[in-house]
Amino acid sequence: MRGSLVALLWLVGAVAHAADGPYVSLGNGSGWTARWVTDAKAIASKQTEAGDVLEVAGVGGLPPFHVRLRAPGKPDPDEVPLAPGTPLFVMADTHGEFEIAVALLQKQHVIDSKLRWSFGRGHLAVLGDVFDRGAYQTEILWLLYELEDEARRAGGGVHFVLGNHEAMAVGGDTRYLNPKYREVASLLGAPAYASLFDANTLLGKWLRTKAAVVKVGGYLCMHGGLSRETVDRKLTLKQLNADIRAEFGLLAPQGFGYAKSGPLWYRGYFPEMAKDGFVVATSEDIDAVLSFYGAKAIFVGHTAVDTVTPRFGGRVVAVQVYPHRDAASGAPILEGLLVKEGRFYRAHADGKVEPLSQ
Repeated sequence: MRGSLVALLWLVGAVAHAADGPYVSLGNGSGWTARWVTDAKAIASKQTEAGDVLEVAGVGGLPPFHVRLRAPGKPDPDEVPLAPGTPLFVMADTHGEFEIAVALLQKQHVIDSKLRWSFGRGHLAVLGDVFDRGAYQTEILWLLYELEDEARRAGGGVHFVLGNHEAMAVGGDTRYLNPKYREVASLLGAPAYASLFDANTLLGKWLRTKAAVVKVGGYLCMHGGLSRETVDRKLTLKQLNADIRAEFGLLAPQGFGYAKSGPLWYRGYFPEMAKDGFVVATSEDIDAVLSFYGAKAIFVGHTAVDTVTPRFGGRVVAVQVYPHRDAASGAPILEGLLVKEGRFYRAHADGKVEPLSQ
């Protein structure tokens, strides 16, 4: 059944307890192994390989979806040109809230009712922090993995950049990890949760191809931000991304990319962050960043805002509206940024779109 294998996850409807997976180990030349934890906390496994199809179980009222495995690829590009008129949808910091993230993507017609790509030649940028806090980060990772391939075949693109929580979780810092995942690691016999994403796993290899900053159609997309220090150091996107990849997976990386002024952690676009030791950016600093990188605007997550918010006259847009549910109605709350014909729009999880005043 090689090339057409469907490895079923024995999960139906809502995922309970520690149910999770699949986790695909690449092995040492003897084929790949997919393993997962069932809702009965039993371990299931299948031999698999590139080209095989795994089914990722549904969560809540969402259907399962299928993922076609691919051999690990080359590092993602630092710059991606967009043809005139190509829409770009930006979201950030989903933190394991799979159902809420899917609601936003479906209502904004990025994916369909079966969680398949429906954005055509459009592009999706995800500004990091899929990991930590919520209980369904594995499902989000696999969805982005599959959408990346579906979008490419449709002439579009998916650009998942690394956030500080990717670096933390994969590096072994479990301060914010949902308790479910500690149990998953134990049930799978893993020495630590981070080992499920080491360089000998499919998702671990995939994460190590990701950029920390990518320029999509002239827009700088990242998790934290680009400080004036980045420009003063004359760090190109290629240098930034290579340096961050080189230390990704370490518990205590020492490079500039992981520092307070680096793109994973910087919060200086928000004056209130001065109290936490961040050097607050000036308008001149933003001009310097845009000029150095030849960009039109900067899109960031990492620092929570009540609503997608333009700063510095629209030269920076803060996208991180923390995913949650309305206390009264239970409706999903999450926002994204839609860029269309050079104009910015605030996009809501109920399908509403409104112009973003710059």
